[in-house]
Amino acid sequence: MNGDWVSIDFETANYWPGSICSVGMTAVVAGKITDRFSTLVNPPGDGGFTAYNTSIHGITAQMVDGAPAWPAVLRQILDFADGRPLVAHNAAFDFGALRAACTETAVEWPGARYACSLVVARQTWRLLAYRLPFVAEAAGVPMTGAHHDAQADADTAARVMLAAMAVHGTDKLDDLLRKLQIRYGQLYPDSGSWSNCRRRVQEKRQPIPTANPEADPEGPLYGRHVCITGTLNSLSRADAQQRLADIGAQATAGVSRKTDILVVGTADPTRFAPGMTLSGKHRKAQELLDAGHEIEVISETDFLELLSLSASSPVSAEALRQAKALPLTEAAAQHANVSVEIDDHRFRYYITDAPVISDEEFDQLVLGRRALEKAHPSLRQ
Repeated sequence: MNGDWVSIDFETANYWPGSICSVGMTAVVAGKITDRFSTLVNPPGDGGFTAYNTSIHGITAQMVDGAPAWPAVLRQILDFADGRPLVAHNAAFDFGALRAACTETAVEWPGARYACSLVVARQTWRLLAYRLPFVAEAAGVPMTGAHHDAQADADTAARVMLAAMAVHGTDKLDDLLRKLQIRYGQLYPDSGSWSNCRRRVQEKRQPIPTANPEADPEGPLYGRHVCITGTLNSLSRADAQQRLADIGAQATAGVSRKTDILVVGTADPTRFAPGMTLSGKHRKAQELLDAGHEIEVISETDFLELLSLSASSPVSAEALRQAKALPLTEAAAQHANVSVEIDDHRFRYYITDAPVISDEEFDQLVLGRRALEKAHPSLRQ
């Protein structure tokens, strides 16, 4: 059993992490996948299923009717794990969900140690984004099912870790983490505390770069003060701050009256919901907003789009001329239509991982909307 481990994935019914509605597990013995366990879960809490979450994983309230409750499922999870280390992709989410579900149902947290395939992937492959499908592609690992199917994701996370071991010349999880200077995450039931899986060695924090005054003043972020809170999945904070500086924006360490935009490290803006735990920067932004200061909170998805647009060509003079020639009512109708089209392509790209147009074609749609907004500023609302 020494060197064996189990990958795990949870799916949730709504925006609260503890609303676990599905679990998938994959056992790895002597470097090979040997066994699996999966079940639907009657989710803890009374939040029910949101349309957004169901659109991601396809699970509905009717499907979990009669499914076991969390305490019974936790016992099954622990029996299958049998004391072996656990692995998850973005383990901070999965084990946060486990803690929340236990707290809600008055069940003691289990003692556990776990590794994160996302943390390992960051030290193994150079990627623009580290969501599981992108990491699997870089590792040469085929997805065994739809992304956000708990069993398929557990299988894929296991194969990603095995691929990382091959890259680093080891066949044991302990040796891989030791080589990459990554520590296990831990759950401590006696004290009710935990520590996340992370690198032991923290790079020296670099000073925040200064905005480039020679950048394109037409860029959507030029001259703006931007603060980032949380962890970005697509790039490091230092890289994000440098890209902001390159396009003429000033990154800031904290939220102040100078702050124009707060970027929250999540791909789903609908997670900014009442009752969610907010960071100190997010709370400060809300206080400034309540006091009349204009500040915008955006998701990582919107931030990446703005970075892409800032690096792209500005709105052409011809596109702007055509937009200005339109009556406001016609411009408003075009703006509404292209906004729906942009949202649809965002959903296909970021949620279902099934884009139907190229990045260049998407940028042209966004630039077209931007031309309408420049010609008719009232459309920005």
